[in-house]
Amino acid sequence: MTDDPDDPESDERDLVARAQAGHADALRDLYARYAQAVHRFGILPLVHDRTLAEDLLADTFVRAIENLGRFRWQGKGLLPWLIRIAKNLTLDHLRRSGRFTGWPEGLDPGVADDAASSAEAAAAEREIEVLLRKRIAECLELVNPRYRRVLQLRLVDGTPRELAAAQMEVSVGTLDVLLFRACKAFRKVYVERYGEAPGLEFGAIGA
Repeated sequence: MTDDPDDPESDERDLVARAQAGHADALRDLYARYAQAVHRFGILPLVHDRTLAEDLLADTFVRAIENLGRFRWQGKGLLPWLIRIAKNLTLDHLRRSGRFTGWPEGLDPGVADDAASSAEAAAAEREIEVLLRKRIAECLELVNPRYRRVLQLRLVDGTPRELAAAQMEVSVGTLDVLLFRACKAFRKVYVERYGEAPGLEFGAIGA
């Protein structure tokens, strides 16, 4: 730890210490500093209903404030701890409601956080992967077979472009066009069944 007031870690430690002491301005600053990242990395990969995501973000910070006195520095900063709270609250909600709206590994770039090394977070990630793959399989069955095959080859199996083109018996250029159209068709099916999936640029996937 450094006492340099211009050091980011020192600044964060001071902010957390003041928040732990109950200073309202520090609590507001914590929210302003971390809310966007928590929303983006802890909630949006799992929930794409805007109102629900905002509610879960508020619940996350309520839970964080209630437990802030138990936060201990471990060289990672506060954000991974907040993201873990957000993911756990979101997963709890989805389990209770029987809903799951997200994207599987390979179709969503995702953002790793330091909390992923914990056993609790690792278990949650495994559960997410299983549930998301189930949703993808369901949606793939609803697009036409040619689209389904190119999506399977490029996005699910990760087959290289040249090999995928050979298996589809088309040129690489035609494969890219086909993949773009398949992604649009898949998005339409997914949105109709599970809601919007923000941040996905289908034209860039597999390029």
